[in-house]
Amino acid sequence: MAKPKEEIEELLNFLLPFAEQMLAKEGEFYPYAAIVDAQGEVTAVATYEGDEHPDVGDLLVTLHDQLRERAAEGAIRASGIAADVTLTDPESGKTTDAVQVQLDHADAEAVDIYAPYERQGDEVKFGELVAAEGREPVFGGS
Repeated sequence: MAKPKEEIEELLNFLLPFAEQMLAKEGEFYPYAAIVDAQGEVTAVATYEGDEHPDVGDLLVTLHDQLRERAAEGAIRASGIAADVTLTDPESGKTTDAVQVQLDHADAEAVDIYAPYERQGDEVKFGELVAAEGREPVFGGS
């Protein structure tokens, strides 16, 4: 069985390339998720609200609810949710586009990873990843 840190890294490496692909192609993306199931397999998690242009906030709530339910059942060991966000520096007020990946594991603390990016034509250039305490844990979360 992989260690929690390895499974979290596996989720991050699963989620970020799709974000990069969607940003390069479409310039944005709707939130999406992935899990490490009880057998250690990484798989994507989809949700559909029945709307071609769903509300991002509603999608995030639905994804969190689905993942929390699976976590409570013991069906997953880890989860990750990726979203396109804008970060604002509290001192300068400067904004930066970033991919936020909310990662959580049954045996580790939740962590939010931010990957600042700039679009240059059809290319996406990521900056240095920044980690922060997870704000919406799936395991043991509300």
